[in-house]
Amino acid sequence: MTSSGRSIARLAGLLRAGVARGETAAAAAASRAAHRAIVGSDRQRHHDLGRSFSSSSSSSSSSSEPSSTSKSGGENRHAEASSDRVGAGLRGDGTAPRFYKSVSVVPQKDAPGLWGIALDGKTLKTPSKAPLAVPSKALALAVAAEWEWQSGKSIRPFTMPLMALVATAMDQMSKPAIRAQHIHTLLEFFPTDVVLCRHEPSPLADYQAIAHEPVLRWARKELGDVTPTESIFGAEDIPEEVTRAASKRLDAMDAFELTATFNACASAKSLLIGLALVRGAITVEEATRAARAEEDFQTEEWGLVEGGHDVDAADVSVRLRAPRAMMSLLRVVG
Repeated sequence: MTSSGRSIARLAGLLRAGVARGETAAAAAASRAAHRAIVGSDRQRHHDLGRSFSSSSSSSSSSSEPSSTSKSGGENRHAEASSDRVGAGLRGDGTAPRFYKSVSVVPQKDAPGLWGIALDGKTLKTPSKAPLAVPSKALALAVAAEWEWQSGKSIRPFTMPLMALVATAMDQMSKPAIRAQHIHTLLEFFPTDVVLCRHEPSPLADYQAIAHEPVLRWARKELGDVTPTESIFGAEDIPEEVTRAASKRLDAMDAFELTATFNACASAKSLLIGLALVRGAITVEEATRAARAEEDFQTEEWGLVEGGHDVDAADVSVRLRAPRAMMSLLRVVG
């Protein structure tokens, strides 16, 4: 077995055991817990996540058939291991048949410094049919481990958060119009950021102040005068220099970082939490506490509803850990 193969196998083993304390395995474990807990109501969301692996172009339907052999002449329709096969074979429970045996990480011959993934020796492609390529071998190994970790018979797209983020970055966030739209959305909802919307003076407000302090400390240092408000209309008077600083940071991001940031912000309902998390200024645990301050306060006050509050907490943890994991892996040299 090659060193790359051993690395993938080791990472996959950590995922199976659920002991990788970084981010990826914890995200996958929490996803599985959420899936088991709310199969009924959550099934459609998992189904939609799986569909994100399928090509959006109806003209590619012939290459999305489960069969890898042409009906007419035996020609192989899947010379590349395009991820559209996952969407094409998606079952009602959000899983799809596993169609490969081996997973490997390979350097891109025509693009030095980029790394791709091969399934049974065939190049893995994104839903838009672009060869998957990332500028970090560590990230490529982690995505490969997600594919390797899948059971012998089924693929569970909802346990592959890094694959989803990488595909989104390559297929969507690399397009100028889509990129601009996402940045506009983040700035548009900045006034309703959960960190800026504080409850009126009360024990809950005190709880929010403690949970949000790490985020506000970073924001004031990096963006300017960021001050929470008790107004029911949100922070309508954010200083213009703060908005400009946030916009400048977003504009400077590449497709991978912007994808990670947008997903973290959407999950936390907070531009500030997402930025601080992706920048490494706060931990995933601090981000989760800041995002769920009001819910956690109510849970501590009135008790936890099993199958409800705990699943919501696991879901937020998944959605915040995956973007942080991708950015951490992108920064690994070698």
